[in-house]
Amino acid sequence: MTIQWNEEAQRLSDLCIDLRRQLHRHPELSSHEEQTVALIDQFLQAQGIRTQIVEHGGVLGWIEGGKPGRTVMLRADIDALPIQEEKTNGGGSQKACVSEIPGVQHACGHDGHTAMLLTAAKLLQAHRETLEGTVLLCFERGEEATMNIYHIMKALEKAGVEPDSVFGLHVSPHTPAGTLQIQAGPLMAGMFSFHVRLQGRGGHGSRPDLCINPIDCYAAIGQALNALRMRTVSPFEPLTISTGLVQSGTKSNILPDTCVFKGTVRFYNREVGLAFQAKLRHVVEHIAEAYDCTASFDKLNAPGFPLNNDADYAKTAAEVCGEMLGKEAVIQAEPWMGTDSFPLYLQRMPGVYAFLGMRNEEKGIIADVHTSRHDLDESVLWKGAAAHAACAEAFLKQARPQTWKPNPLDLDTLFEQAGYLFPEGRD
Repeated sequence: MTIQWNEEAQRLSDLCIDLRRQLHRHPELSSHEEQTVALIDQFLQAQGIRTQIVEHGGVLGWIEGGKPGRTVMLRADIDALPIQEEKTNGGGSQKACVSEIPGVQHACGHDGHTAMLLTAAKLLQAHRETLEGTVLLCFERGEEATMNIYHIMKALEKAGVEPDSVFGLHVSPHTPAGTLQIQAGPLMAGMFSFHVRLQGRGGHGSRPDLCINPIDCYAAIGQALNALRMRTVSPFEPLTISTGLVQSGTKSNILPDTCVFKGTVRFYNREVGLAFQAKLRHVVEHIAEAYDCTASFDKLNAPGFPLNNDADYAKTAAEVCGEMLGKEAVIQAEPWMGTDSFPLYLQRMPGVYAFLGMRNEEKGIIADVHTSRHDLDESVLWKGAAAHAACAEAFLKQARPQTWKPNPLDLDTLFEQAGYLFPEGRD
C-alpha cells in the first residue's frame, strides 16, 4: 500500500460526517430514494466521476485507473426504515442529528454506508492515475424491503460488466467503535419467511366441542416447531426459528374461525435451510389435519443465500486494513443472524463484507439496528472510507482464486430460486 489512505481519509472526516447528517435528516424508504439518488449522483459528478442512474436500482459510478486492469466493485445500500426516530440514543445521550421526516429513520446505518463510500470515491478519484484497473461504485436502492439489487445486477449484465471482486461495509452496534470485523466464511445468515393461516370453525366459548379452535392448533404447532429444530438440526449447524406475529380472535368468549402466525428461519448453511423448510411444511400441515383445521401458506419463500466471505480476499482485506489502522483494529467476532442482499453479488463474484464497529458506551451508542434509538459514532466513519479505498487498491492487484466458480444460474432464475422476488419485500 503506497497511498496513506488512513491519513487522507481522516482529513476528510468532517466531509464524511456532513454527508452522513444530510442523509440522516432526509431518509427515504425503499424504492422512494429520489433525493438520495440525486445527492449521490451530484456529489460523484462534482468529483469528475462518470455516473449512471439505474432506474429502480440506484447509482453506478466509474473511476477509471491510469492503467488497464481488473474491476473491483464497492457497494453501499442507501434506503431507510419506517421507524419514528427518538432524539436520544440507547444510552440516553442526545443524538448528533435526527430525522426530519416523520415515521422514517436511517436505523440500519445506510446513511453511514453511503457517506463512507462517497468519501472513498473522492479519495480514489484523486488518486485514479495510480490505480491499475477500474473501481465500480454501487449505491443500491431498496435493500431493506424491495430488493432493487435485481435492477443493479440486470444493468451490469446488459452492459457486459463483470467485476472481478466486490467489497462492502456495514456498521455494527455489537463491536467496539472503530474496529473492523473481517473474516472468512459465514458472516450473515440466509433466511426464509413463513406466513401461515389456520382455518378452523368458530363459535361460542360455552361449547368448544361444537367448534374447531385454531388457537389450540397453533399452540401445538408452535411447540412442535421449537422442538423440530432440536430434533432435526445438528447442534453444529446454526439455525434459529422465531415466530414474531400471532393474530386470532376478538373476544374472550368467542372462539375464532382463523389464526394467522408469521415468522422467520435463519441459517448459515442453505442446504440445512432447505431441509428444515420441508420439515416445517410437513409439521404444520399434519398437525393442522390432526386438529381438523386446514393450513394454508400465504408466504413460504425459498431460502435465501447466506453471506460467506471469500477466504483469499478476506485475508487481503484484513492485512491491508491491519497495516493501515493497526493490527488491533481488525477483529474476528460472532457472525450475525441478520440478512442482507450482498450475498447475491457473491453469487457472481468473490468478495468480502466487513463490519465497522460503532459501539461506544461512553457516548450511549449501544442500541441495535432497526430500533428508534439506533445511533452511529460519527468519529470513526473515516475509517470505513479508508477501508473502502485500501481494499479497492489491493483487490485490483489480486486475481480470483482458481477454485472460485460463479453460480451458473441465469439472473432471473437465481432470484426466483433464492426467494427474493416477492412483492412485499424481505422481512
